[in-house]
Amino acid sequence: MAELPFNGYEDETDCVPDIANLNESDLASGGLFVPPELSAELIQLIHDGGCVEGFARHYPMKREQLIIRTFASSAEANWVGAQCVKSKDAPTFDAVELIARKLAVIVPMEDQLLEDMDTDLAAQTKNDIVQVFIEKIDKTFLGYVAGSPFSDSLSGNTPLAHTIPSGTELDIYGDFSAAISEVEKDGYDVTGAIAHKGVKHLLRNARDGNGNLLLINDPTACTPQAQWCLAGVPICFTNQSDAQNSPAGYEILLADFSRVLVGDRTGMQIDRSDSATLTQLSLDPINLFEQDMVADRYVMRKAFTIVDDNALAKVTGIA
Repeated sequence: MAELPFNGYEDETDCVPDIANLNESDLASGGLFVPPELSAELIQLIHDGGCVEGFARHYPMKREQLIIRTFASSAEANWVGAQCVKSKDAPTFDAVELIARKLAVIVPMEDQLLEDMDTDLAAQTKNDIVQVFIEKIDKTFLGYVAGSPFSDSLSGNTPLAHTIPSGTELDIYGDFSAAISEVEKDGYDVTGAIAHKGVKHLLRNARDGNGNLLLINDPTACTPQAQWCLAGVPICFTNQSDAQNSPAGYEILLADFSRVLVGDRTGMQIDRSDSATLTQLSLDPINLFEQDMVADRYVMRKAFTIVDDNALAKVTGIA
């Protein structure tokens, strides 16, 4: 199925979607319809299907902006003698800001496309809608979307000192372990890793000193998002992790995901109209009522930030 046209995010200079005209005669374009009663199910599927979504720490948001108070430093206790005056100290605080951005798609289609279908469109297209949102959310949070509305991303925020070029150690597992060590040096524990599916074959035969496989497929021991574990670290494989740099190579992104925050402002909002006029960037406007069409609009609002870049590491240049 062709990728759906995304409106992107709220921006004064980019507020008009480029809409694909879907109709019954255009089989390549296809048609989508997800009724509102599936909204809650879609939200859960997006959460379970996305690598970053599944690993990250989530915060519900009641407005566009959420300020989260964090400790910058803790109070310090000191040893004192009997009847001695106790030292005084107090923690200092910092703040992390989550700002919700809008992710949306509008799908117009002919009335007769719905009327003449002899199968359950909702059941057929549910996974397509979910996949579109998963792909955009994951790709953005990973750091592979140009013009992202968020200043943070897993790949972009990883410190140079926490970046391990492939081949630094004897094998890819050695590189993976070295990246973990960089996170641990700064007081964090790696709770998850994300890599392209094209990297899986390099890890599949990795073994420890006793010949035991290091990459294990065990959903009960790992997580729903990462059914694989590499030496005890849940690892999620996704096609949204692009090859980077020149020459291009894949990355393995690692993080203490308690420091990776996702804000959930709204769930999946689904609206339908048969009377709106849809303005497009490249084609004439579509008057739905005049042209016997309806349009479904899907909208979610998400926020994303990283509390401390030192909780991140990556292995780069994996060919």
